[in-house]
Amino acid sequence: MVNFPDTRDSLSHLKIVDLKRLMESSLTNNQYIDGIRAGRLLGETLKAFRDASRTGKFEDPALQAAFDSGSLFKLSLAAAFDLVTNAEYLHGRVVNAKWIYCHREGEPPKAYYSFLKQCPKCCLDRGLEKRLSGAQHKPASHHIGEITTVVCALILELLATANDEPLSIATISKQSHDVDAIGYRDDLLVLFEIKASPMVTYPVVATLPEALHTDQSGDLEEYSQHSLIDMPWVDVDVSLAIPHRSEEIPLGKRSGVGWPYDPLIDHIRQPGNFLSYLSAWIELFNAYSVPKTRRSRRAMALSYLVNGWGDEIDSNKTKPGLGRTDDIKKGTYQLLKFGAYYRDDDSSIPVRGALVANLDPLFLRERYIDSLADVRWGHSRDFSLVDGEYRIRSNSLKYLYDAIISFNAPVINDEHMSSVFDFDAVSRALLDGKLDALLDVWSADGPDAAVSDADAGKLF
Repeated sequence: MVNFPDTRDSLSHLKIVDLKRLMESSLTNNQYIDGIRAGRLLGETLKAFRDASRTGKFEDPALQAAFDSGSLFKLSLAAAFDLVTNAEYLHGRVVNAKWIYCHREGEPPKAYYSFLKQCPKCCLDRGLEKRLSGAQHKPASHHIGEITTVVCALILELLATANDEPLSIATISKQSHDVDAIGYRDDLLVLFEIKASPMVTYPVVATLPEALHTDQSGDLEEYSQHSLIDMPWVDVDVSLAIPHRSEEIPLGKRSGVGWPYDPLIDHIRQPGNFLSYLSAWIELFNAYSVPKTRRSRRAMALSYLVNGWGDEIDSNKTKPGLGRTDDIKKGTYQLLKFGAYYRDDDSSIPVRGALVANLDPLFLRERYIDSLADVRWGHSRDFSLVDGEYRIRSNSLKYLYDAIISFNAPVINDEHMSSVFDFDAVSRALLDGKLDALLDVWSADGPDAAVSDADAGKLF
């Protein structure tokens, strides 16, 4: 059993007691997200990674290269984050209005429910056309924050369980609090600031049996290309589209509260299906990792499918992970605040802070992170001037970033954190089956406490 640390000898004891009061130990108990099914999908995704990776041999050269470089597990975490977030974006939030009608020559007509302002298929070979105002479907901002916090907390639980002295992970129930989540055991407390958003939000697609027409002054005319249409989708077979591979993940017809989690779980638990999804995701990741001015024509087209391309202003608001400089700045301040307000260097319990993101800033990292990654700081009261030199006790010299737990490229500075968040050790533990117990808990068919089937209609 993991106990909350006793911090009575800390000057920050009352602040820490308040955190304990607000913490939600059940990561799947959340009114804005079906946490039970989110955990189930994440568990099955990681099981598929485990089963697919045990031989260390992949037919896809990109997957093999990532495995050989030691980055495949990290990229799989980021890809799994996107998949679970995508599922929750759709869960109870797909509406009939404003689907994109697309009828390409020689192909059957289709309708796309998109999270971007362009046709997800035509932008690949025709470039970014006029933005389709109204075509972008996004959950409310506070819902997005709850979704990404829960998914990140589940992944943090995986990371924190794999070491010899595991941490318990809990979220903070008060949205306006300056701490998003905590990790704890009887000899350590970690405060998490989460800045996360998906790199890809895949569109839903329906293949139509025939062209759709509208009545124009008494004459029937086919809807113009990329018209926004009302789509009575509930009784229609739909899929999650992966446009750049011309692939689809079948979601079937909406069927109760388990949609779209249940069909996604059935699909992704097959290792081959998981590798296909991961390969497609890594192709987009590699394209987006290149600065805009250096992208090839193909990489530029692929990047149209990634959140944060599009218009210069509003697309910046959807950049994934730490892609927004505002999030880097806000996250950095929060870590300073954690050190200044929650840490007492004379306490027996170390308190540390970590910035958590599904992705690091990628091509912006050199400008905004690298030169600060090992910066350390201290209060003026902790320095003394001796023989013309300022001196400070080692335990009073704090890292600006004790850790940046970005799933694709973590930075771990503090010694307490390095033993907890060792990604390579987690990968080995996963492949060796040492995390099966946790994955089985996530994947178990537990009671659907968040939403009952009787209430399913209220979500749609």
